[in-house]
Amino acid sequence: MYSEIKPPVNLSGIIDSFWMFSNISSEQFKVLPDGCIDIIFDLNQNKSIISGIMTGFQFRQLPANSNLIGIRIPVERFSGMISVPIAETRNLRVDYSQIMDNRYSFVPEQLNDFSSPNDKFLFLMSFIEKVTRQPKQSDELILSIVGLIRTLNGIIKVSCLAESHNISLRQLQRRFKNAIGLTIKEFSKIVRFSHTKSLINASNKKSLLQIAFETG
Repeated sequence: MYSEIKPPVNLSGIIDSFWMFSNISSEQFKVLPDGCIDIIFDLNQNKSIISGIMTGFQFRQLPANSNLIGIRIPVERFSGMISVPIAETRNLRVDYSQIMDNRYSFVPEQLNDFSSPNDKFLFLMSFIEKVTRQPKQSDELILSIVGLIRTLNGIIKVSCLAESHNISLRQLQRRFKNAIGLTIKEFSKIVRFSHTKSLINASNKKSLLQIAFETG
């Protein structure tokens, strides 16, 4: 069973969602790239992992009686929390302690001190609030560009982004990949396909052809 909750208003610009997954039997499913990175806590094994930025779908096989809880964070917000270049998480699942900044240490066993899912989510919200109060450096220009790409659902030319932000195309591409771990085209494609998926799931009137034209 999978459940998801959106963060409170004060965390909505930092967290995409909190989620929980549990099952009785072994299960395989497909995970699609969404422009986010997940911190995943395995409550059975008391361990935590980072599911890095993805460029294509991946299959996940979970054993029976899995019990997971996660925080889904937009990649542009996550990059300031880790001690290695974000590109090193690309398409990988790595141990939390290997890449997280020491300021954001976390003991996964703490989650098992809470009995209800709601209490676990509240604890994670408190954890994220502490993290965001820590001073960290962000590339504000890249944050602005990522925000624009998301607002326009990935449908914008790279040259237009460079021109509107008064930066050369070469500089923009270098700074973007350093901050996000993807090229601008890769990131825009993920945003565009994610938006397309949401339209397909939500619409019962538009044809796939109409949606395809609308989303480029």
